[in-house]
Amino acid sequence: MKNKTRHILVVSLLIWGVSFSQQFTNYTTKDGLPSNHVYTILQDVNGFMWFLTDKGIAKYNGAVFKTFTTKEGLPNNDVWDGFTTPDGKFWYLSKSISLGYIIKDSVISFSNANKNEIMNPIYSSQIGNNVYLGGPNKIYKLDNKQWKSVSVLKNGRKGEGLIPVFNNPKVAYLNFYYDALNRFTLSFLDANKKTLKQVSAEGISNQKSVRGQVTDSLYYWVSESEYSILDLNTLELKRYFFKDEVGFETVKYARLNKVGDQIQISGNKFVGYLDKNFHIVDPFYIPEELNAHFGLIDSKKTIWLSTFNKGVFKLPHIKRHIVYQFENDKILNLNYIENDLYLSVFNKGFYKYKPKNKTFNLIKPADDYVFGVCHIKERNTTYFLSQNSIFIEENGISNQIYFDKESVNPKLLSGHLNDLEYFNSELYASYYFGVYKLDQDTLEIKEDYSQKGCNDLLGFNSRLLLATNDGLKELRNDSIQKIHFKNTVFNRAILSIKPLSDTKLLINTDGYGSYITDLDTIKPIKASEFLIVQDAYVQEESIWLATNTGVLHLGKFNDTYELVKSYSINDGLPNNNVNSIVIKGKDLIVGTNSGLAIIPINQDHEELFIDIIIEDVTFNDERITDSLNTFRYTANNRLNLKVTPINFSEDNKTFFSYRLDPVQKDCIVTSSTTFNFNNLKPDDYVFSIESGTIKKQLSFTVTPLWWQTLWAKISLLALVLFGLVYSVWSLSKRIQKKKNNALILEKKNIEIQLRALRSQMNPHFVFNSLAAIQYYINTNDIAASETYLVKFSKLIRQFFEWSKETQINLKEELKLIENYLDIEKLRFKDKFIYHITVDKKLNLRKAMLPTMLLQPIVENAINHGIFNKIDNGKVFINVFYESEKRFKVEIIDDGVGFANTQKQSGRKVKSSNVLEDRLRYLNKTGIWDISYTEDELHPDLKDKGSKSTFVITQL
Repeated sequence: MKNKTRHILVVSLLIWGVSFSQQFTNYTTKDGLPSNHVYTILQDVNGFMWFLTDKGIAKYNGAVFKTFTTKEGLPNNDVWDGFTTPDGKFWYLSKSISLGYIIKDSVISFSNANKNEIMNPIYSSQIGNNVYLGGPNKIYKLDNKQWKSVSVLKNGRKGEGLIPVFNNPKVAYLNFYYDALNRFTLSFLDANKKTLKQVSAEGISNQKSVRGQVTDSLYYWVSESEYSILDLNTLELKRYFFKDEVGFETVKYARLNKVGDQIQISGNKFVGYLDKNFHIVDPFYIPEELNAHFGLIDSKKTIWLSTFNKGVFKLPHIKRHIVYQFENDKILNLNYIENDLYLSVFNKGFYKYKPKNKTFNLIKPADDYVFGVCHIKERNTTYFLSQNSIFIEENGISNQIYFDKESVNPKLLSGHLNDLEYFNSELYASYYFGVYKLDQDTLEIKEDYSQKGCNDLLGFNSRLLLATNDGLKELRNDSIQKIHFKNTVFNRAILSIKPLSDTKLLINTDGYGSYITDLDTIKPIKASEFLIVQDAYVQEESIWLATNTGVLHLGKFNDTYELVKSYSINDGLPNNNVNSIVIKGKDLIVGTNSGLAIIPINQDHEELFIDIIIEDVTFNDERITDSLNTFRYTANNRLNLKVTPINFSEDNKTFFSYRLDPVQKDCIVTSSTTFNFNNLKPDDYVFSIESGTIKKQLSFTVTPLWWQTLWAKISLLALVLFGLVYSVWSLSKRIQKKKNNALILEKKNIEIQLRALRSQMNPHFVFNSLAAIQYYINTNDIAASETYLVKFSKLIRQFFEWSKETQINLKEELKLIENYLDIEKLRFKDKFIYHITVDKKLNLRKAMLPTMLLQPIVENAINHGIFNKIDNGKVFINVFYESEKRFKVEIIDDGVGFANTQKQSGRKVKSSNVLEDRLRYLNKTGIWDISYTEDELHPDLKDKGSKSTFVITQL
């Protein structure tokens, strides 16, 4: 084990010699530390880092250092040790008369029960949530908010007195003494001070050792050369030497700490864990250049180192397996040439990779801009392109050609070349303003093809392609021509082109991502949108893109490329602005503006975002806690929240997605850590916030005032509704009463008017009938007079019977009309005939109509139609069924017609005016809906005839 440990140490130190400085992030007073003299580093249960210095304490969340000094309540600023307990407290230790803890950024201190006695807790212990202060002579326990002595230790070689053991059911005390043979001995005592066992305490007698109880069952001692672990359950004491465990004879400032569920051991040369047998495992060797004296491995396996003059150094776990070189140098190109990897570094030159030890050796110095390495297989020649010259290696012979920038000879190169390509037995070179055809031996210019913004050159499928600032072009027939794609117009600035297969190309653009083309159509790679893609490395089923946001690894799935993984500074990149990449074995080699990194492809990513702490939450300046989360509503209330992310990622960027339910339905994304809400209504609220996989919630309630309660609102609403309904009911009742009175009055008026109209019709009919009787008497036609008088008296009797009624059934109405027609037929000496036709569907007894509605129209047909006709005439009365409450009546005559009648009389028939008025009033009663129309029967004949139609509906 000894040889193995030393071998690991030597290899580790060799690696650190190349790359240590770039891996670490250094925090000093410039970043917020109170001092660069840092004693100890701790991590609390929430994930915060605590740095203990000679000028105070700093609490760090990955973005902000919060400092605690005497101004915030510390007894003094020189705090050199501490503990973090599961209940969230940070206990600070210093030489003072009062000590305590910090919780929720408040400093709490407790004084020594022995006033003015200074405590010097150099041998302190922490068991669970309890801290015991151990000094050279006394051990203190916090009791009733005071530090009280629980043990007094003796000085000298005769014995140290009884050292209390805390929270162990078996051992209550440890007792050190020298036996009769002057051997340093340790005895275990129970609560009754009965000796349980005695063991040799050889090695523990070193007065420079650090000691303490680390758990309820483990006690330890650590010196510069060794450490001892006492198992209080088995009563076994084991001794371990640093030279056997980690290969060092001595380790300064060695100490042992419980971090989470594991025990860590550290000093000025390493930090590591103790396994179940208390051997040191997975040690991290601290580079000597850092001059660190203490190390801590946090919950995410990040290494934190403290120094006495350089502050704190941080190394994420992911960087422990990454090799860094060329710190702060700009890496321009990585080129594979005949299985060898070449590196181009700005202002330094060209390097060749040695995979065995993962280093690069300088082979061609160049203190200018270098563009990369090209190899022309057909000539077995390698070209190293720089701003001022070209290094040429051909068949083992090296040569260098310098550019003559002052030359006027058009055949001589006067400026740098970007790339070289052998195509159709000719050597071509690209430069910013176009393409040269060169003499293969002298590199003199044979042809110059002008093309501004030419960035790359590639021979592909018998075509010489150019990557330009104006899209993809080709050199064909001694001219540069644009390549047009069938599916789109492509004018993007192209930075590089790579063959993807025998038929497809990968095109990398400046700000628009990468594209794949077969030179017929072109399509974008979705995961690369709007990225600057400087370079790419193509594998059989993968593409690696060097972008301005890091490296994208794309895998081929069903003939399309999808994102597999992205690499950024959080994954170990020196810088997110990546210029070139290659894959070498199982390593990803990345060249950036800040140096080079060799990253294991399959290393796991450790998320350094630990937690979101919701703190400083107040409602109307009253703090919200688990026990106090219900508040009375007040006008203009306010909710204030502050969250603290614990994020030790390298980019240190934290974005939150938050929502206050039920006020906000959708989440809002922000980088702010403070949130304010005003005028919250009474309700149950939940504030939710998340970032990445971390999600947190805070619940609270705003209770209503009495008039805001649900029962009060329901009662008030019911009262308002009752008042509204009552008001509407009262108003509608008054309005309806007025309407009813108006309707009654209107109905009475209508009835009076209808009676008046009927009274106008009765004399008219009687006058005509009496005139006919008088005619027969004057002509001495006694028989006809008697017959007429009998029929007339019968008709008069019917009329007087029905004149008192407002409505009559259809059967009676037709009988009255039939009697009337018989009388008129006698009067006109059979000058006309009549026919009455009734639809069989009609129930004549149930079908009702206003009294004597039809008679005036029949009378008009006789007196104004047939009477004025030279020839005999006809009258037809047709009744049709339409529905149970509706029927239609047609009164037809073949007389002279309405128009001729009006011409002869010079005015409208009076009975027609009476009918119009009567129908208007009838339709107003709400009982009837009667329509009436008049039409000419034969418009083209002299005797036009007439057709009168009633449609009678009983409502």
